[in-house]
Amino acid sequence: MAESATRALLLTDVVDSTRLSERLGDEAMTAVWEAHDRVARDLLPVWRGREIDKTDGMLLMFDHAADAVQYAHAYHRALAALPVPLPLQARAGLHVGPVILRDNSPQDVARGAKPLEVDGLAKPTAARVMSVARAGQTLLTAEACQALAGSAATASLQLASHGHWVVKGLADPIELFEAGDDPSAFIAPSDNDKLYRVVLVGGRWLPVQQVPNNLPELPNQFIGRERELVELRALLRRARLITLLGMGGLGKTRLSLQLGAELLAEYPDGVWFVDLAPLRDDALVVAEAAQVLGVREEPGRPLLQSLVQHLREQRALLILDNCEHLPKPAAALAHAVLKAAPRVALIASSRIALRVPGEQTYPILPLPVPAAGDDVAALWRHTAVRLFVERAKEQRPDFELTEAEAPAVAELVARLEGIPLALELAAARLRALSVAEINRRLKNRFKLLTGGSVVRDERQQTLRALVDWSYDMLEADEKTVLQRLAVFRGGFDLAAAEAVCADDEVEADDMLDLVTSLVEKSLVTMDQRDGQGRLRMLETIREYAGEKLGEDGGTQAAAARHCEFFFALSKQARDGMQGPRQREWLDRLDLEQDNLRAAVALAQSDQGGVDPLIALKMVVALQNFWIMHGGAGEGRAVVRAMLEHPAVKGLAMARAHGLYVGAALALDQGDLDEALAMLQDCLALRREIGVPYELASTLSTLAVTRLSGGDAQGAREAGTEAAALFHQCGFRVGEAIARLQLGQVEAHCGQADDARAHLLASLAIAKDIKHPETEGEAELVLGGIDLEDGRHDDGERRFQRALAVCSAAGDRHGEANARWALGRLDLRAGRLEPARQHLRDALTAFDGFETLGPWSGCLEDHAALALALHQPVLACALAAAAQRRRDDARLARSHAAQARWLAMGERLREALGAQAFESTWAAGAEWDTGEVRRQARALGAGQPAPG
Repeated sequence: MAESATRALLLTDVVDSTRLSERLGDEAMTAVWEAHDRVARDLLPVWRGREIDKTDGMLLMFDHAADAVQYAHAYHRALAALPVPLPLQARAGLHVGPVILRDNSPQDVARGAKPLEVDGLAKPTAARVMSVARAGQTLLTAEACQALAGSAATASLQLASHGHWVVKGLADPIELFEAGDDPSAFIAPSDNDKLYRVVLVGGRWLPVQQVPNNLPELPNQFIGRERELVELRALLRRARLITLLGMGGLGKTRLSLQLGAELLAEYPDGVWFVDLAPLRDDALVVAEAAQVLGVREEPGRPLLQSLVQHLREQRALLILDNCEHLPKPAAALAHAVLKAAPRVALIASSRIALRVPGEQTYPILPLPVPAAGDDVAALWRHTAVRLFVERAKEQRPDFELTEAEAPAVAELVARLEGIPLALELAAARLRALSVAEINRRLKNRFKLLTGGSVVRDERQQTLRALVDWSYDMLEADEKTVLQRLAVFRGGFDLAAAEAVCADDEVEADDMLDLVTSLVEKSLVTMDQRDGQGRLRMLETIREYAGEKLGEDGGTQAAAARHCEFFFALSKQARDGMQGPRQREWLDRLDLEQDNLRAAVALAQSDQGGVDPLIALKMVVALQNFWIMHGGAGEGRAVVRAMLEHPAVKGLAMARAHGLYVGAALALDQGDLDEALAMLQDCLALRREIGVPYELASTLSTLAVTRLSGGDAQGAREAGTEAAALFHQCGFRVGEAIARLQLGQVEAHCGQADDARAHLLASLAIAKDIKHPETEGEAELVLGGIDLEDGRHDDGERRFQRALAVCSAAGDRHGEANARWALGRLDLRAGRLEPARQHLRDALTAFDGFETLGPWSGCLEDHAALALALHQPVLACALAAAAQRRRDDARLARSHAAQARWLAMGERLREALGAQAFESTWAAGAEWDTGEVRRQARALGAGQPAPG
């Protein structure tokens, strides 16, 4: 039985399903389809829809267009949230019109027919609309939009027109609309053999491809600037001149051509591409534009006047490409057109702004790059990776991004900094090399990255030629400054640039203008963070500038000034971290780590005329930074090397400094043997030298080291002498630290009252002198005493206060200790889920510090948590792993902690039985650090399988 009715038909289709199947394989793809179908069908009852047919998508029918469009919106969002190996996206088309509904008999259904079949023109119309949609889009016909009028769906979703399209099989063009959350994110559909876009010109519909234009045929798929396209289309509604700014190789030309192609329907009088790259004469700019537009020179009339007269009444788009070497004539042309032709828009690409009234600049940046360790699914989300893979397929059709290939591809894309031209040149090398081999050869990227398409402009056939193009346009002073900036690593600020680059050749007063000019020419970039400007260069530019600096013989002098500047900075930071500006200085040193490493390395190298003692002095200055932010191992390596240096061996004071810092860093990493040996040597030297506060510092650190090894009496003796010396010197920071350490000694021994007296004295001094590191640690130890005494509320207040102090001061080490303490408190209070969260966060943080003592203690609390969660096998294995590391480092527990540890061991033995306990303990003790981390994170997920 058949009937005719008006219905809303929604057709969906999963994009690139064939490619997904090839990448995932049949078994994995079957699971993906099951997840897709489950999501699609679960939403149907919510929006009162009915499934009619099923292929790679679905044909769905709704009584009301509002239900259909809201279903489509929910469907796209649900697909995006699916936990599938690769991103799953679909497209959708919606039409409302008459349909013929035919109910099949039970006999027909039994023979394979569908219960309900739909015929009529509405069905192919919806199919055609869907086929032009892009991934994630829902396109609607005008009839569907009219059916939405006044519905609630129009209040929650936005609609925007994409113009008129000719649909195969329909006599007249139809207007297509997009529905979604954000109209500024809508992108134009794509032509195919079933639909093409048309524009009304002179009273007749003209295919967009027939709109007058001289756009070149684009050789391959456009990848990687989808967001920029959306933003630029929106900007053109507000500004008539947009200048794309960026260094060469970022794809400004390709982007402007793609934008022009997508905007043909908006400019029925034409989209015109004017390439200025081959021109060298200012006078030829207007002539080139006139030739493109078909404007002839008239006797007695300037050509520019004839050109703007030609454009005066037109609605057209003019693309001025490669303006940087002819900025004045390009700006004059743009300004004249803007004044005389109010319906003409311009897109310019350049390394510098044209500085024309009404100009909107738009920076083109490198494509975002993946992080180390990203899997295939994560890599596919990065446009830089997709660009490389697609260009790689042009060289090797069998190339695939597999799990095995993923690390090498991620490394290559990151090292090439997401520069599209560099990625394409690297892909060209796949004809002879693997991705891993390209990575190995990237030490000389300018020699490797050659061999671009011979039809490209010559400067785009090699990476070096491209950078040469920018460099050759610089003034002499700009070249000098760019070269000297190459000695920086990881960025710099203006003060650093002035200190390193200025000399007799370059005036310090000129540096602001010179650096600004390099920023404007896209060779240096500016990042704004927290109101502070930070300058940096792409590694490609930095490497090129460094080569030029070496050719000119300026490397040694610039590197020496760089080292001197960061040596001075490290000394400022050492003093600045002793007070209320601790967070500020920690953040500053965090930013400058690469520069600090470069300065230390230069001083160690005995090159460039730099005093090698600067390396040791910088390590001394950076000691607390490395402890609070991680990196103790790095500092220890420098100390060991410098202690063997002749310049240090012959100076008792320098050797004492090196031994002291080496001991402090060794202690931080739980290496008690090296810490004690260094401190004994340091103590002997400093007793001979006789500087009281240095002797006191050595004794103070010796006290902590002895306590970590369980020698409470030795720790008490050293700490008492240190506190007295600090008090005599009037060095209040040292006195606060020494009293803190004496409090830790008494707490370790269970002497709560004596411990509190020392800790409260330390806390009072720390607050008075605004020393957050000591304040936070004193609060932690006091909270631990409260916890041992059963005063959980008091302990929690102390721990929270310590967390707040350390967080505000940027003390990541103290913050991690506070989270560990809160986890321990939650565990004692039976709050297992908060305990798991705090302990997991703390262990992750300790991983970054290589601090064996806290890491082992936190792991022991993970074992206690596993036991509380009724996972005795996991608890036993974790406990064994923690004990092995504690034994290896000879780290002692406090009296109370040791009693709890022994009690937990008995509970585990009772829960598992003697034989299972022994085998599980043996297995856990053999776990490497990676396995320990994995098992600790598995808390609550079930029993592990030690073995």
